[in-house]
Formats: sequence, C-alpha cells, structure tokens
Amino acid sequence: MRVVEIPLEPLTEAAFAPFGAVVGALDAPPAVSFDTMQTWKAPFEVDGPMEMTVCRYLRQPMVFTSLERHLAVTQAFLPLGGIACAMVVAPPTEGTEGDAAPRPESLRAFRMDGGQGVVLWRGTWHALRRFPIGAPHVDVVLLTGAATQAEIERQARDGSLPALTHEVDYGKRHGVEFHVAVAD
Repeated sequence: MRVVEIPLEPLTEAAFAPFGAVVGALDAPPAVSFDTMQTWKAPFEVDGPMEMTVCRYLRQPMVFTSLERHLAVTQAFLPLGGIACAMVVAPPTEGTEGDAAPRPESLRAFRMDGGQGVVLWRGTWHALRRFPIGAPHVDVVLLTGAATQAEIERQARDGSLPALTHEVDYGKRHGVEFHVAVAD
C-alpha cells in the first residue's frame, strides 16, 4: 500500500477557498447590525429539505482510504465545545465515474480549532471522518440535505448505492492510504 502524507495546515479563508467557506471568521463587516446583535451570512445551498445532525467522531489514528462528495448540497461542519479536529478535503472534479476521483496529491488537511467550522462547496471531496485533536472525541454539527443524509443512512444499513453522493476507496482502487501528518 502506498502512503500519501497530508500535512495538517491552519484553517484560513484564503487556503480553504477552493473547497468552501470558513464559518466563524468574522473579519468582514456584519450583514446586519442591530442593537446588541450582529450577524454574518454563510453560504449554504440545498436541493430540497435540510437536515441537521450532531456527529460524534472518536479519536483514532489519522489514517483513511475513502473520500466522498455530495452533488445536491453544500455541507456545513461546525465543531462544538472548542475541540479541535482535522478536516481533509480535495477540490471538486468533473465526471461521475471512477476517473472523477481527485489526484491523491490534491488532498489537503485543515485544522479546525473548535471555534470555526466550514461549508463545503457542492462536489468538494472530503474524508468520511473528522479527526479529533487532543481530545477523546469531537462533536460536530452537520448541516446537509435530507435526501443526501437518507441515502447515506440507507447505504450504511443495506449497502445500496447512493445517487447524490460519490465515494471512492483509494485503498481498493489504487492501493493508496492517506495519513494526516500533525507537526509536533
């Protein structure tokens, strides 16, 4: 198995722009400022109803082989409790078959510090897991399309193939395993 190391880098708006938007980066002027409240808008799109879930990711080695992308929704991942975690992404690609998978060298890993989240653009590839850093687990609010979430749950239950999500297992297809490299 060939190992591709992905260095963990800080989450900044500029570095993350090809993959989505940073949520919680309040550097821009607020969209609304009224009395004691200020609001900032985050880009989010969904075809059909939205669903919000809380996902708990248990600490494990930062090693994986599979990526997925969603075509009918942007997705938001918002860590809770100030717990840092790693988010691995790759740029959107054209096509729907196996040749649509991104090059292994295009993957990037970002450190979400627990005070910021992300919205992934439609079609952005991402690891199926978030990886807690320095904690036994991280809870992450996921905003996604209800149809996309139902497909993923159905696939987990009975193995049926999704239509709104594409998944690629680099281990099975290319003999590649990814490791997130955390600098000491």
